[in-house]
Amino acid sequence: MSKFNFEVRKLTIDDLELSPECFANDQDGHAIVGKMAHYAQFYVEGIKNPVYWFRNVEPHCQRWCGISELGDGPLDPQKGLHGDDLAQADTPTIHYQKVCDQPKTFEIKTEEPYSLIRFTDDGNGGVVAEFKEGKDGCILDLKAVPMPKAVINHSSTEIPSPYFQVNTIVSGTYMGKPVKGMGGFDRTYLLNKAIGIEDEEEALYTKTYRCNCALYSGVREDGRKEFCNAQIMDENGKGIGVYYIDGEETIVTEDVHLDAKFQHLPYVDDGTVVFTKAVWKIGPKTIHFNGKWGTKGFTAYPKIEKHGQSQCLGHWYEGDEPYDHVLEHTFTENSGDAYDYRIKEMGFEVID
Repeated sequence: MSKFNFEVRKLTIDDLELSPECFANDQDGHAIVGKMAHYAQFYVEGIKNPVYWFRNVEPHCQRWCGISELGDGPLDPQKGLHGDDLAQADTPTIHYQKVCDQPKTFEIKTEEPYSLIRFTDDGNGGVVAEFKEGKDGCILDLKAVPMPKAVINHSSTEIPSPYFQVNTIVSGTYMGKPVKGMGGFDRTYLLNKAIGIEDEEEALYTKTYRCNCALYSGVREDGRKEFCNAQIMDENGKGIGVYYIDGEETIVTEDVHLDAKFQHLPYVDDGTVVFTKAVWKIGPKTIHFNGKWGTKGFTAYPKIEKHGQSQCLGHWYEGDEPYDHVLEHTFTENSGDAYDYRIKEMGFEVID
């Protein structure tokens, strides 16, 4: 473990166990998998804006899944492409389990509608993932290769549920058309002491996701892979910050600052706000974000009922000189408490 409550290292196939060794300690309560999210963004021939796929599961069931076209502007909601034809919460699920020892492989799937999430040892102790939607992957068939390092969060006062997140490069097909893009997957773990106490489990999970966060990744034109992971839970200037680029020392810090002005989402009336441009400071690094597309949740419809949560996606770069990525992903989310009064309490400006 690092001097902070989080560490940055290669994701291993052993980390995909239901109760991984990295959380088998008193601080993390010998935690087991609680909720698992998987997501990818890519362009498709004939569709104007990027397509976004998101599948959210628990070890024994589906939570929800959606495939949508991102909104035309940073304040616009998504346009649904697939929802009812994908496995959802009421779909019988073959629970998450190890299905092979050589190579070590874990998967969770449904038969009708068909879906598959599979993780396999890449031959070097790492992980390669497969994501399929529809029979034989007729809707979506992706291979996902993790970035060289993942961010592992250990239990703390700010983030009580252990957690990991890793960015990925994806390739495959959507509706039979070849696609390439980026995304990621993450897992939230339940402390054993909370198992069976549903209200406590949900409270820990909710507090863990009560933050402003940026999960940006990209591949530069020279081939270098880079990503940043920034989370602010309570106080601007303090949080979790990671910046990685091939060939340089990884920045790992709790010094995280967000310079952004928030706006109300125009299609809801519950005080939910979002930022469409931002400058993140992660230790000595400066990350610029320019929002281009919006979404409200990642279902096939704008998730209006999810109050106080907003997302914006677009382009990003590090440093003072803008540059393009060959592939990129910008998961920017204000979750749990993104209400105008709460954001003002954190020290941000809200404009309209």
